[in-house]
Amino acid sequence: MSTPLLRLFPFFALEMERKMEMTIGMRIRECRVKMGMTQEELAEQICCKKSLISQYENDKVDIKGSVIVELASLLGTSAGYLLNGELGCTLDENEKEMILLMKMAKSPTIKKVALEQMKILVNLS
Repeated sequence: MSTPLLRLFPFFALEMERKMEMTIGMRIRECRVKMGMTQEELAEQICCKKSLISQYENDKVDIKGSVIVELASLLGTSAGYLLNGELGCTLDENEKEMILLMKMAKSPTIKKVALEQMKILVNLS
């Protein structure tokens, strides 16, 4: 977990640790709430009863892989996130672009300067 991104943003490490402690059901609930959906609305989307969504969210039943993939799609996340809390699925478009630009920068000096500028900007907010 000592990637440059985690060293730059140590709160990512704490957030990642917290998300990995969460259960699949807890992550489903978290994503559903973030999407502004009720259990009834989610149940309707996957053609099941609200009680089954409740059972999923409370880790009362095992969830088929195909259902996890469908839930992830509906909840705007990835199956990897629902299964084990992988951080990659929670990056917004700006964060993805920032990582891509860092990978595209060929010069280590340019990368270092970009990191220093990000640190300054983070401290300003």
